[in-house]
Amino acid sequence: MKRIREIIERVVRQEIRSVLADSEDIVKEVVKTSLLPELRAATRDAISRVVEDMLKESPEIEETPPLSASITPQESARIQETELVAPPEAEISASSEVGKYLYCVAEGSERISLGKIGIEDNEVYTIPYNDLCAVVHNCPAQPYKSEDNEVVKSWIMAHQKVVDIAWEKFGTVLPLGFDTIIQGNEDTDPDENMKNWLREDYESLKEKMEKVRGKEEYGVQVFWDPKVIAHKIVQRNEEIQKLEQEMKSKPKGAAYMYKQKLEKAIKKEMEAKADHYFKDFYNQIKKHVDDLRVEKTKEIDKDKQMLINLSCLVCKDKSKELGEELEKINKMEGFSVRFTGPWPSYSFT
Repeated sequence: MKRIREIIERVVRQEIRSVLADSEDIVKEVVKTSLLPELRAATRDAISRVVEDMLKESPEIEETPPLSASITPQESARIQETELVAPPEAEISASSEVGKYLYCVAEGSERISLGKIGIEDNEVYTIPYNDLCAVVHNCPAQPYKSEDNEVVKSWIMAHQKVVDIAWEKFGTVLPLGFDTIIQGNEDTDPDENMKNWLREDYESLKEKMEKVRGKEEYGVQVFWDPKVIAHKIVQRNEEIQKLEQEMKSKPKGAAYMYKQKLEKAIKKEMEAKADHYFKDFYNQIKKHVDDLRVEKTKEIDKDKQMLINLSCLVCKDKSKELGEELEKINKMEGFSVRFTGPWPSYSFT
């Protein structure tokens, strides 16, 4: 199930990439205006839970519940956020009954068969144009649809398997997202339409081939344990230590006010630490990769918070260096690293 989830995530990310043009400025703006604020909001939520745990042994504190509840902008954004982005359906032509399901584009000039390895055991073969070829199977000119999640998972797994086999065979591939179908029309059959697409996008495809040649994609996710970090802050920050001692010596009503001050002080320090570590880890990792993309953080483990989520394009002979750098982060108290791959370059094509 873990492997299936990773594959689905990569395929969905690739679909989003196909809609957006590459732009470093846009990525920086997203990180600045969206990802970091979301990280701070998630940090505040985690800190609130941590402070509650830290104060369990404190004197009873009288808390006055708010008269009315309101939704913060961060909470509103989370409510509106969708968990899964479905790939767009292919446009269907009433005049066409067959299409070509496209797995990836590879380097090759011959029409060859890769065997019955495709979705639903379809025969996979190549359609060449010059020194490029499309890896396809014949299919109806309509999207693959099913209400059965297991069936959809099997299709996605088969899609990934074909891309992996093509990657091993041809060396460099440009993966396409699940359910990419080329169809024909009244004047042109799907085979010819595929060649026309390769011809029209030839220069762009060649540039992308050069970008990912000899490289692999890895996923890098760095987590921190908010409890560990918060306790370290309390131990090392004199102002916070003073507030904690004063809170413990006050009667119930006054202690509640000190609890709020303590929580605010810890939140401020935690947010500063989150920003610091995000930038520090980003710069450390950047030294060892050819390209990287900042992905949205998500909750995977309730006891740990994802601090940074990256897709990294790495030269094959430098993956060890990246792994060694990540091991340094993994050994830091309160931090852990999830390092996955290698995969074909889904996020960079």
